[in-house]
Amino acid sequence: MRENEQIVKVVQVKEIKRLPESVVNRVAAGEVIHGPHSALKELIENSLDASATQISILCKDGGKKLLQITDNGIGIREEDLEIVCERHTTSKLEKFEDLEAMETFGFRGEALASMTYVADVTITTARSGGKCAWKASYRDGKMREGTKEMCAWKASY
Repeated sequence: MRENEQIVKVVQVKEIKRLPESVVNRVAAGEVIHGPHSALKELIENSLDASATQISILCKDGGKKLLQITDNGIGIREEDLEIVCERHTTSKLEKFEDLEAMETFGFRGEALASMTYVADVTITTARSGGKCAWKASYRDGKMREGTKEMCAWKASY
């Protein structure tokens, strides 16, 4: 290239398109879940918000292969398991004004949903005094199958 020559790059104007919802959800998940460490933080906050006094963590390969949280919190109602991993579902907020008196770590209903867009998520939950636990698996913000009753389950706390 000679001293006074310039390189001209031709840029073609591209059509602006809406991203498919699946792409939008994966991008949003990356804004909430930056890696196993942020998933762990969110899950611990959920445990604390559920009044857990004991939390056990099992981690394999830095949380990339397995990240399991067990706690003695209040649990999730079986009827709420269908939507618990959908975006913007929460038990902590009903109206905008509720933000002024918020006393929990999480409230937006994004963390669990975000996790399902980057990993397979399984929730096993039991309510205090309940005879059985309930188990459900999630992917892409939706429950894969119905809940499974686990009556042989016994809390370890």
